[in-house]
Amino acid sequence: MSTPRVRAAAFVFAAVTAATVSVSSCGAPHHVSGSGKGRHVVAQAMPLPDAEVRATWPKRQVERGLAKGMRLPLQDYMLGYADVVDGENARDLVKQECMRRLSFQFAPEPSGLHPGPAYDAMNMKRRYGITDRTEATIYGFAPAQAGTDDDSTSAEDAELAREDSESSVPGWDKAMNDTCIPEANAKVGVLFETDLAGDLASQSYGATIKQTPVRNAIATWSSCMAGNGHRVKTLDDAEGRFATPKLPGLKPGKAEVSMATDDVDCKQTSNLVGTWYRAETAYQHKQIASHRGELEAERARNRRLIERTRAVLSARK
Repeated sequence: MSTPRVRAAAFVFAAVTAATVSVSSCGAPHHVSGSGKGRHVVAQAMPLPDAEVRATWPKRQVERGLAKGMRLPLQDYMLGYADVVDGENARDLVKQECMRRLSFQFAPEPSGLHPGPAYDAMNMKRRYGITDRTEATIYGFAPAQAGTDDDSTSAEDAELAREDSESSVPGWDKAMNDTCIPEANAKVGVLFETDLAGDLASQSYGATIKQTPVRNAIATWSSCMAGNGHRVKTLDDAEGRFATPKLPGLKPGKAEVSMATDDVDCKQTSNLVGTWYRAETAYQHKQIASHRGELEAERARNRRLIERTRAVLSARK
């Protein structure tokens, strides 16, 4: 069974990765006159997500379903979605100004325009599989996301095209890698310079799934699913049957909706989510006690990154 950390990659990580690895944009117009080192670059500053966009971002607490209000101890040591998005945008602002100063074009699309479904790497809402019956009736096993898949795909294609155009200029890569990325590292920081909290969360999930109370709850859930005509032994067995990505705008079929809603109902009957949550809460408290110094150091680094991020973003206002 895959760990929830892998599932969570679709969160932050799908929403922000484009900004992390890509150096292009479809939202910041620019003008370049001349060529070579003597050219003059005039680039409009990268637009930042406004209040309306930020309102679509995943919430800090699960607000609905079987995982409502649940928060595991290690989440106190993790960067949240807004922290990661703001950090990436602050880094890109620094890099954009640096590249402009060196007479190169860099117009990244802001992070956060196509938000994923989870708040942080714990992915509490779907850590124990699907837990929201309302969403199950609409999306089946697929996570609900703001925007549409075709919107995200179009933006990604445009960004890749712009990246190719920008980085094809002689000297661009050297300027970015040797000067501007180090400048962003110094002024903002490096996201996930360490990720002990994430590592421990993966260990916690893997250890507690083997504990007797959790195994019994999964067995009860599986028996309930069988009673509804679904012969599955693990959570991945259920979700894996409908793992093929859907075409944009395509709604889940009746079979998927039936299994997804039964999945949530059987989790409620078996108290699988509550049982596993209690097991992980106890396990993570022990992990924190064993790694407190390292975790506090990681949290301090994250706080410094957040402070520097705010300073860079505030200078734009």
